[in-house]
Amino acid sequence: MFSRPRFSDLRTLPASLGAALVLTASCFFAGTASAHVGSPNVFYEGDAGPYHLIVTVTVPQVIPGVATVDVRAQSGDVQRIATSVTRLTGAGSNYAPVPDQAQQSSADPKMFSSSLWLMEYGSLRVLLNVDGARGAATMSVPVPSFARKMLPMPRWLGAILLALTIALGIGAVSIVGAAARDSTLAEGSELTPDARRRGRRAMAVTAVAVCAVYYLAFVWWNADANDFFAATRMFQPPGLSLTLAGPNRLLIRAAASNKRWLRYNVVEQLVPDHGHLMHLFLIRSPGLDRLWHLHPSTAGDGAFAEDLPAMEPGSYKVFADVVDNSGFPWTLVGKIDLPQVSGAPMTGDDSSGSASPLDQSKDSTTAVLDDGTRVLWQHDAIRANVPMLLRFVVQDKAGAPARDLEPYMGMAAHAVIVAGDFSVFAHIHPSGTVPMAAVMMASDGMGAAGAAMNAMDMPGMSKTPGGAAANVPPEISMPYGFPKAGRYRIFFQFKRAGQIKTATFDADVI
Repeated sequence: MFSRPRFSDLRTLPASLGAALVLTASCFFAGTASAHVGSPNVFYEGDAGPYHLIVTVTVPQVIPGVATVDVRAQSGDVQRIATSVTRLTGAGSNYAPVPDQAQQSSADPKMFSSSLWLMEYGSLRVLLNVDGARGAATMSVPVPSFARKMLPMPRWLGAILLALTIALGIGAVSIVGAAARDSTLAEGSELTPDARRRGRRAMAVTAVAVCAVYYLAFVWWNADANDFFAATRMFQPPGLSLTLAGPNRLLIRAAASNKRWLRYNVVEQLVPDHGHLMHLFLIRSPGLDRLWHLHPSTAGDGAFAEDLPAMEPGSYKVFADVVDNSGFPWTLVGKIDLPQVSGAPMTGDDSSGSASPLDQSKDSTTAVLDDGTRVLWQHDAIRANVPMLLRFVVQDKAGAPARDLEPYMGMAAHAVIVAGDFSVFAHIHPSGTVPMAAVMMASDGMGAAGAAMNAMDMPGMSKTPGGAAANVPPEISMPYGFPKAGRYRIFFQFKRAGQIKTATFDADVI
């Protein structure tokens, strides 16, 4: 009897073998975007022992492909950094290859860069071995590895390869024919009719063999290209099936175009991230003037359900963040038109935010909330594809630093970044863009079964002697890089004196 393969096992197969299996196993998430929508690169901030590092992993467009790893040390006592890549979980996670030495910048000694081959689909981690004046240390950064597109072959290159292929075939036929025709003749003798016939027969047989080899090669090439194309499509945003059942109960399912995903029960393999199996974001379109950050619960039969709070009518773009038991993050995308919803007040970690429509707003650096709380966003000109720190300062109504901030779902703050056309969606934290469940697997070696949320080291958060989070400082930063130019809205969420607050900022990225 064969046991049913796990979805996470299939996605960590080598790319050349796993692409087709990945597609079959992942039809639940068919076309899913890893981690975020339109924002594939990894940004991470954390500590490698005594060294505070900011890491940017620029993932390749295809797998296998080369990822660029840029590391900025916050102190000048880091002397060397070496990088390698392994699987995030499983047996392969314990066997790292020989690390590559990162190149230290001559212009900025705190900056280190290296390149790594990503050879597999699925949950990987970049291992950093840091050496400096305060000794050696390590850091693990989770990286979702996936192909973003299928690169076309340039026409000129295709023409050259075709010409060379034809020339090689003609050469092979000619060489075999000449060998069959001349090999039995004595030196200096004339060609006989039998020799000519023997050469022609050998050339005919060789031509058929060459054609067969070329045919099989083209069949293999097309099959491999189709597998790669299927794997690429797997990581595009899928559809969500959203149904309003009754006055305010929202049912959430993956819109499966292929029923084969039913065999794998992927929903049963999700793990909590920040204490919830799903983070659901509803953003009203087209103005991005309302945000709802909710946390549905499982409803059986592969569905999630959420009792909506009171909501204004409108068309909502919906993003659902989940993490599977291999640490791989997924964002499912959908939309729903809602009437006026009369729901109960929000409880727990659910939250909302409001602002003026995006097309009516100006770039903003200060947000004043209803209770007088002020949030400042400190930044210079924002450029696409340039890593930066999003720096926020929370003040009370008198303009003094707020001293009553609390962790919100185990983090100092959360931020939702959305492009005006919804082509980019990112849910980030002070630790960066990777889900905390994956960070714990990478850093603590907890494996797929140990994804429960425990106390975590958050940048800038002080600790009690027992290690628990004591308070959140008024200045909070988050590493990120806007993936393309355009207009964006940022919903910055934090908790103050027991109340979840949402500040909204707008920016034009150049």
